[in-house]
Amino acid sequence: MTPRDRQTLRVLAYSHDSYGLGHLRRSLSVLGAMVRRNARVQAICVTGSPTPHVFDLPPRTELVKLPCITKDDDGDYCSRSLAMPLHEIVDLRSDLITASVRSFRPHLVLVDHAPTGAGDELLPVLRRLRHETLNVQVVLGMRDIIDAPHRVRAQMSSKGTVEVLRQAYDEILVYGERSVLDVAENYALPQDVSDRVRYVGFASRPLRGVTRSVSATTDTPSILATAGGGGDGYRPLRSVIAAVRGPLRERSLRVTIVTGPLMPADDIAALRLAAGHDPRIEVRVTADSMPERMASADLLVGMAGYNTVYEALSLGCRFLALPRCRPRLEQLERCRRLERLGLLHLVTEENASDPNTLSVALEAALAAPAPRDNQSGLRFDGAERAAEHLLARLEAQGNPARQETSHAGQR
Repeated sequence: MTPRDRQTLRVLAYSHDSYGLGHLRRSLSVLGAMVRRNARVQAICVTGSPTPHVFDLPPRTELVKLPCITKDDDGDYCSRSLAMPLHEIVDLRSDLITASVRSFRPHLVLVDHAPTGAGDELLPVLRRLRHETLNVQVVLGMRDIIDAPHRVRAQMSSKGTVEVLRQAYDEILVYGERSVLDVAENYALPQDVSDRVRYVGFASRPLRGVTRSVSATTDTPSILATAGGGGDGYRPLRSVIAAVRGPLRERSLRVTIVTGPLMPADDIAALRLAAGHDPRIEVRVTADSMPERMASADLLVGMAGYNTVYEALSLGCRFLALPRCRPRLEQLERCRRLERLGLLHLVTEENASDPNTLSVALEAALAAPAPRDNQSGLRFDGAERAAEHLLARLEAQGNPARQETSHAGQR
């Protein structure tokens, strides 16, 4: 075995995770694909998720936990647990990220979604990576839709994001398809930045061996309603219960409500109270084998977060989307684009609050033909494709020993 064969390939992923579970799930999916493909990969995921324990870690992967932040009603960051002003908790998180980079000495830094980090906490780290001439690949992995395009363009302009992409990032991986959203065109990226954009397909959790298993039409169709992490999922799930217990009270149904681990306990209690003793409705915080449950349901109802939508499409589920519209239009934008492609059914937030309107939409979605296998023509192996591409970048980068020597001289 050559010295190069014995060397590790160190990958550090950053997942700010102020709200929900999607960013951490996506980061771990890519890291998992990398360690499976190459036994030399060692990985650390630096995350602000309040519940990182809900996911199993891939082999040779560790978490570095940051103090939690969240967002207020206006979409601005604030501390979740610690009584600290935002600038202090951002400085603390930034110091922890910097220490992780300094000690772990990664060959690749993979940033999920937020190019400058939450509250710009990544900017000092990015400056270190560039100004100290460390032999590190820095890649941004971004979901397909961030917000309505005009709002993304305005935000990028006000925050100087394009210049950060130009100066700090070697490549931008889009976890999506150009046919759904052309990132360069919709977000007005200049040519030198758009040249670094690469589409890898949708990256959700691995669903190996999970296949669509709905039986022939029955008199008691099953509905699975989910709100992802659940931090802001009370209203849509409450609307589903209101429709089932109101206009659909005589309908034979089996309804499972999965709140998600981030839903406040008071909201969970309120949902259980709303469900009453209706034997058709079960309210759960989490569910084992969630992909299998999705695949076996006659209808999936949920908010339109990235992971929920693309897992549903990858499984060929009938999907009724109830997107939120605050503080961003991301979910609504995603649903409108996919509805135009005939891939899901959409009920806007305003209409979902009306039990009669929602009950009609539920019946229509249940009656619609089940999607054919991969009817969308979209690719859902984005994590695997991203891993393959990133490993190729590392191999093309040259012998990582150069970086080890560089670091050794600085320590």
